[in-house]
Amino acid sequence: MPPKLGQIVETILYTSSLSTSVSWYTDILCITPFLETSAFAGFDLPNNTVLLIFDRSTTTADKVSANGIIPKHGSPTGLGQHISFACNSKEELQEWENHFEEKGVEIVGRVNWQLGGRSIYVRDPEGHAIELMTRGVWPVY
Repeated sequence: MPPKLGQIVETILYTSSLSTSVSWYTDILCITPFLETSAFAGFDLPNNTVLLIFDRSTTTADKVSANGIIPKHGSPTGLGQHISFACNSKEELQEWENHFEEKGVEIVGRVNWQLGGRSIYVRDPEGHAIELMTRGVWPVY
């Protein structure tokens, strides 16, 4: 058996307009990129995790360098992906709901989970489903 997997270190979402997506994540989710290039932006999140937003057009071929090969990745079809961010409490989740309302961002879904957790869902400019959740959604969270 291999060793047990650790936490997810990075999540990548793809966009057709990097500047629009970076603006949305900065303005709506209030996170600031630690790195921004013409091909991608990186956001530092808690617990040593990273959200990367890639310009879809820059990931259609392998990237070969002296350090190695990064295989092409992403979806050329523009299919939306999903990412979920943790909220520390139901009160904090309510603050996010208020923030989204103030910013004119539609909440496209709400769930009260069987284990007591709550989730809200919004969509970013690319249509990705962005979830904010409290503990009590999964047995492990």
